[in-house]
Amino acid sequence: MNKSAQLHIAILESSKIICEGIQTILYQSDMDCRIYRLETLDDLIELLDTHPIDILIANPVQFVNREKEIQKIRKHYPSLAVAGIDFGMMHKPSTLIDITFTLYDSTEHIVHLLLKLDKKSQSQPNEKEGEENLTKREIEVLTGLVNGMLNKEIADALNISIHTVVRHRKNIAMKTGIRSQSGLTIYAISKKIISIEDIDI
Repeated sequence: MNKSAQLHIAILESSKIICEGIQTILYQSDMDCRIYRLETLDDLIELLDTHPIDILIANPVQFVNREKEIQKIRKHYPSLAVAGIDFGMMHKPSTLIDITFTLYDSTEHIVHLLLKLDKKSQSQPNEKEGEENLTKREIEVLTGLVNGMLNKEIADALNISIHTVVRHRKNIAMKTGIRSQSGLTIYAISKKIISIEDIDI
């Protein structure tokens, strides 16, 4: 992400008051950001499929019993940084969260932490950019291609039309610059989208 680019921040919190408070802090700071308000983890999964999000600010309660889903999200979107709102109920720091802040922290401190998080996401190696831009659906199509599936088989497996599969394939080729199956296989393994063991030989 460019330093001059607008930050896309998602707030995952069911409380409207807390959400509005954080939103006010961000909009009153010097951060150039676009904010998305989400109430459930499913809303986040849906949003990530269509919009690149740089920072997720989340109430850790949303992660309870859904650790596997969070890990999957973090694997598919490695540049996504996660800030947890600490309500004093977190007994140990979660590995799913990069930083935490409390609602008692100063505005300056919260903004400083988030900007630091953004710098961390900017320092991700450039070769990861293609992976960051692939949507969840494109990753699913890519996995099918790597496993030698035909367009029709991918369409049936994902319950989408062949036309949609072709469109996703074009997007994958455009974003990665790779058209051959062997090239895409190497790309998917190097980006840890799939492991060698996952490939059907």
